[in-house]
Amino acid sequence: MKIDVLGCGSAFSVQQNTSAICVTDHDHRQWLIDCGPTIPRALWQRRGDVNDIDAIYFTHVHPDHCTGLTALLNHWKSFGRRKPLIIWSQREQRPVLMQLASLANWPESSLCFAIDWRDSEPEWHWHGWHIRTAFSHHEIPNLALRIEIGDNALFYSGDGRPTPESTALMHHASLAFQECASLTALASDASHGDFPGCLALFEQLRLPRMGLYHCHDAALPALAQACAAHPGLFLSQDGMTIDLNPYAGATE
Repeated sequence: MKIDVLGCGSAFSVQQNTSAICVTDHDHRQWLIDCGPTIPRALWQRRGDVNDIDAIYFTHVHPDHCTGLTALLNHWKSFGRRKPLIIWSQREQRPVLMQLASLANWPESSLCFAIDWRDSEPEWHWHGWHIRTAFSHHEIPNLALRIEIGDNALFYSGDGRPTPESTALMHHASLAFQECASLTALASDASHGDFPGCLALFEQLRLPRMGLYHCHDAALPALAQACAAHPGLFLSQDGMTIDLNPYAGATE
């Protein structure tokens, strides 16, 4: 399993792309997780093929996690994508995504490739991938997910304060990404994570690696310094790649 951090910034970051990652298995099957407004550009900079990505998974439909879908689909249409695309989302949030998709080819009614709209379920399998989801505590429903491929497990929180259900998905993860909006503790009913809570999970679950992301720009230097005291806990960076097959370290 390979992870490419396309972006790790907060909604209005001027330093980083909006938060999204690509996950690729040893057969080159690839998922894009979330697609905010700056993510299409990040993909174009990598000069990949328009047929590389098999599926997009949306944790939720806040603008910084979904509004890049229009530009991405338009690019794929313009450069002749043919591979069908799967889009997983919460059923109740799908109308937002379908509107974004329809704009990609407006005023025409269809693209040059099929989109298979699927519901995010609590658990399913796809080409040997084992996927599980759970809700975090956020302003709108957000589905964190766990992807298991072979012996490796990846946790990605999307947005939101950890819940017992989303925390359960972190257990024995090879790598976890947890959003962390604040260096200092937030109220217990806040809709974002904070450093004290992330550190507690990292230590209690004995995770080998946890990356913090979706952090406010102003908090980045202090968060990087705080992470440095805890080996395995790190501040995620745009362009970071991590190879878990076998784990071969991270590069930027």
